Amino acid sequence: MTLKERTQTIIDEFGIKKSFIAKKLGISNALFSLFINGKQPLQKPEIEKLEMFIEGYKTNT
Repeated sequence: MTLKERTQTIIDEFGIKKSFIAKKLGISNALFSLFINGKQPLQKPEIEKLEMFIEGYKTNT
């Protein structure tokens, strides 16, 4: 499963707002939307933050 797919799963399963995740990553809502829609890849620092967020969220719930 790709990072985009795992992110969408977390959003769908737990009802997390996309703006909340974007804020956690330190990026704009627009850039995060482009990533979710497959139109813009994230940079390595944001990818690492997103991976940590997903793992931490899955472990804590």
